[in-house]
Amino acid sequence: MSIAGGIILYTGAIDNAPNANIRDLVINVSASLLSIPLVFLLYDYTNYRVSSQMKRTLVNSMSDKLNTLILNLIVALRESMGVRSKLNLDGLNKMLTWRADEISRRLKLTARIIDNLHTYHNDLDTLLYRNGQTNILDSDQTQILFALARDISRLINENKFHKRRRVSAKYIENIMSHILDWLDIDSVAALNLAHHISDGQQGATSMQKK
Repeated sequence: MSIAGGIILYTGAIDNAPNANIRDLVINVSASLLSIPLVFLLYDYTNYRVSSQMKRTLVNSMSDKLNTLILNLIVALRESMGVRSKLNLDGLNKMLTWRADEISRRLKLTARIIDNLHTYHNDLDTLLYRNGQTNILDSDQTQILFALARDISRLINENKFHKRRRVSAKYIENIMSHILDWLDIDSVAALNLAHHISDGQQGATSMQKK
C-alpha cells in the first residue's frame, strides 16, 4: 500500500505540482513511503540470515556432541565385553549385532565403566533437553535417543540393585540395537563415526571419565 501511495504521489508531483517547493515536498513524502517497505524487507532478510546461521551452528554443535557421545559409549561397551581388538567398522558392525548370550558370556561391568555410563546418560539427557527447546532432531531421531537413554538408565540401575548378568546383557543388547538404529537413520552420523574411527579414536577420550 505504501509503495503504491509513494508511486502515485511521485507521479502526481512530477506532472501536476504547481511549484517547485510543493513538488519537492511531495517527492520527499513519496520517497519516505517507498522506503518503509524496503526497510521491513531488509529487516526480514537480515533476520532470516541470522536465524539460518544460528540454526546451522546449533545443528553442528548438536551433531558433534552426539557423535562424541555415541563413540564414547561404543568404547565403554567394548571395554565391558573385553573387546581388545582395534576399533574398525567391520568389527564394530559385528559387535553391535551380538545377542544377550554372547554378551553375557563376555560381560564385566567395572565401577569405572558404570561411572562412565552415568556420565554419558547425563550428557544424553542434557542434549535431549536442549533439543526440546530447539527442535533440531526429527521425531525418529528423538525417539531412538530416548530409547537409548532409557536402556542406559536401566543398565545402571540393574548393576546397582541386582547385578543379574543376563538382564544386564539384555540391556546392552538393546543399547547396541539403538546405536545401530541411530547410524541407520542418520547417514551423516555414520560417516562422522567412520571418520572418528579412521582417525584412531581421537574423539573417544574427550568425554570419557578417567
